[in-house]
Amino acid sequence: MQRSKLIACLLVPMAGTVATAQDVKYEKYQLPNGMPVILHEDHTLPVACVNLWYHVASKDETAGRSGFAHLFEHLMFMGTERVPGSDFDNIMEAGGGWNNASTSEDRTNYFEMGPSELLPALLWLEADRLEGLGTAMTQEKLDKQRAVVRNERRQSYENAPYGKSELRVYELMFPPGHPYHIPVIGTHADLEAATVDDVKNFFATYYVPSNASLVVAGDFDPVEIKPLIEKLFGTLPRGSDVIHAHADPVTLDAVTRITETDQVQFARTSMVYHSPAHFAEGDAEADLTATILSAGISSRLYQKLVYENELATDVSAYQVSMLLGSLFYIQATARPGVELDTIEGAIDAAVAEFCAKGPTPEELERQKAQIEYQAVSRLQSILTKADRLNQYDFYFGEPNAFARDLNRYRNATTKGVRTWAQKILTPDARLIMRVIPETRVTGVNPRDAKPAAAASRQFSPMEPTTMTLSNGVTVHHWQRSEMPLVAATMLLPAGSTCDPPAKSGVSTLVAKMLDEGAAGRSAIEFSDALDRLGATFRATTSLESTRVTLSVLSRNFESAMELYADAILRPDLDAKEWDRVHDLHVQGLIQAQDRPRSVANTVAMRAFFGDDHPYSRPTSGTPETVGGLTLTDAKTWYRRTYQPKDAVFLVAGDLTAEQVKYHLEKSFGAWRAAPGVAPPSQPRYGDPANKRLRVAVVDRPNAVQTVIRFTMPASGYSDPNRPALESLNTIMGGSFTSRLNQNLREEHGYTYGARSGFSMNPSAGYLTASSSVRADVTGASVAEFLKEFAAIRAGDVSLTEAGKASATRRMRLVQSFQGLNGILGTAATLVRNGRPFSAIGEELAAIGRINADDLNRLAPGAVPLENALLVLVGDKNEILRQLGEVDLPTPVELTVTGDPAGE
Repeated sequence: MQRSKLIACLLVPMAGTVATAQDVKYEKYQLPNGMPVILHEDHTLPVACVNLWYHVASKDETAGRSGFAHLFEHLMFMGTERVPGSDFDNIMEAGGGWNNASTSEDRTNYFEMGPSELLPALLWLEADRLEGLGTAMTQEKLDKQRAVVRNERRQSYENAPYGKSELRVYELMFPPGHPYHIPVIGTHADLEAATVDDVKNFFATYYVPSNASLVVAGDFDPVEIKPLIEKLFGTLPRGSDVIHAHADPVTLDAVTRITETDQVQFARTSMVYHSPAHFAEGDAEADLTATILSAGISSRLYQKLVYENELATDVSAYQVSMLLGSLFYIQATARPGVELDTIEGAIDAAVAEFCAKGPTPEELERQKAQIEYQAVSRLQSILTKADRLNQYDFYFGEPNAFARDLNRYRNATTKGVRTWAQKILTPDARLIMRVIPETRVTGVNPRDAKPAAAASRQFSPMEPTTMTLSNGVTVHHWQRSEMPLVAATMLLPAGSTCDPPAKSGVSTLVAKMLDEGAAGRSAIEFSDALDRLGATFRATTSLESTRVTLSVLSRNFESAMELYADAILRPDLDAKEWDRVHDLHVQGLIQAQDRPRSVANTVAMRAFFGDDHPYSRPTSGTPETVGGLTLTDAKTWYRRTYQPKDAVFLVAGDLTAEQVKYHLEKSFGAWRAAPGVAPPSQPRYGDPANKRLRVAVVDRPNAVQTVIRFTMPASGYSDPNRPALESLNTIMGGSFTSRLNQNLREEHGYTYGARSGFSMNPSAGYLTASSSVRADVTGASVAEFLKEFAAIRAGDVSLTEAGKASATRRMRLVQSFQGLNGILGTAATLVRNGRPFSAIGEELAAIGRINADDLNRLAPGAVPLENALLVLVGDKNEILRQLGEVDLPTPVELTVTGDPAGE
């Protein structure tokens, strides 16, 4: 009793001090764009901090993108155009400052601290990334931070004792679709699915001034800082008003029992209950209940489970307070030999007594004093004060709610705590999750040996029914009735290689114009008509062919075929739509010059094949050639190319051959060649111009990566060795476990991926091997490419590698028949290369006969490094410095340019 009197006496003098501490002076105003600004002066030390809350968190994530808010927090430190790379941290640390951030279920906050003189820079850094982070986002940044976040999940949960079970709590306590169903960290699958466009859209939606609140606290002069804030933040666009996720309170109506195993020494039980939302009525009482039950050696659960009866090694109770509803936890870890039934019984007995009688006055006052102390103690930190100002403004609309918050605990009564404990700690409505040690199997473990493979299933590709329309056009049809869908492709033999050199890109522009209005329907009306039928239309041009594809629900095939025929036979080629499509295409080509890999491809094809070779010209054209195109050019190309003479229709889906022929005859039977119009002539292809090992460097000053692209001669599709060459490439760089990828990515960590591949077309072929590597390892990466080429050329393919390649190739070939578009795509390749449909079955059989000796005999000529072109796109100085240290196999010709077109 004497001790409780002493505590009561200590509270008296504290009250006045606390009252002063809880009255935090501030100034609050709003910028024209809707951003609230809260200023708090504290001249105790010559330091200042910035605390920025964005009112977005894991609860606002869309389905399939869990973990995105936290991932985005990481991405916010990846640099902008003004502050690239790690300069955000470099600038801050150079001035003596530091920063961090955190993401919860309900908000994301960013904070910086530094000397007072650094405050303008801190504000500028935050304003800069609020404006410019989205436009500066790249795939590289996303991949890097995605890997970091996934490793964080592994470290914090999957590789931590009991961590995997913690992830399941939210899934079990909140139903699917609830904003809290998946924890903040997200799932691996969802993190992997995130795209750069997702990042940019998330930024544009949530990272806007009207969805943020800024606190500046510390040693500063408002007369100087307010104009700076207005200049840096007030001139940013407001952004659209944000719609936040909401959900009704969740309750359980029964006990959910789950048992998990983990690599732990001791068993643990967790009891989880739904509890009041953060700052709602009962939230403070829940905190007090938790501390009375488990805080300190004299707490009830510690006394019963750890101290007196020695049942558990530890016990804890705590409230996780959240905006849409909280969770109350009780956890205990069993001593060796103690059953969890015993642990849970002891917990239930202690909780039942607490709910029946409530806390004693002494217990309650003791915890009130602790909470009050902690609250005041934390306010010694200017960062904590700044964060609380933001927090209270978010929840209460009043930044100076320090006293209001603390009064929730001061005013709590024993009766109130007992009442809320009874409401929350419901023995018949809760989650009880047990984690038990994984059982180690002694003797023979059935999982020690990989089981033998199942019997191989034979695959015989379905051959089509072939028909001829009245105008002589060939139709191949595959009837597939698994789904009520139909897909059709019209294949034409002319591609971009038939474009006149000065009009390169015209075939692509014509393909783009087909659905931009047809048969009197405007572009919008045509699109709407397709949408009403559940149909998609796509026209594309490749090097040596053009494909026009339609996919639709089978019941709407007749109506969709009318639109399909209109687009192919009666496109409007309207001047207004041409101007729009033409201009956008030119802009896209210009933008492509900013993409290093696109630049590498353009330069490589031109330098390798030579200006006179049709393969040297990009399929989509160049800004110069496309810029000079006119609508007359497009109409001329259309009349010459879209002719029935060499057209072939490929159709697959839920229609009979008779139905398909009827509809195609109705729509295309009257199609005739335009009189007096000659089809485009096929060009002369010839051999590549590159006859020796050459290196071309395209300068991108200060590039953080270098694109490496080797191009070598190869045969065309008709080469009888093609299946074996494809298998050889699978080993070299055609799969994740290929030599190049394992070397550069997995072993050395130079890149996110490295690959190689044969492009074998009707008239020509070539081999490429490429990767985007860190700039500082350009030379080392080139050396590793050369090492792998030399090993392959030496004929060191093993039996294991050959077997794996055959299995991979077989799977890919079989999988190419997956879905209607897969069937049509495979069929189009065969048709364009003059191969019968039986060739697929023949190739499957041939793949099974290919062995290591076959591959090793082909290898020296398959990778003709002596005739290779190596294109390097990156910082010229860095590339040349490192390239001088690479032992290239022969003297090479070196070309350096800054032109993305390879001039």
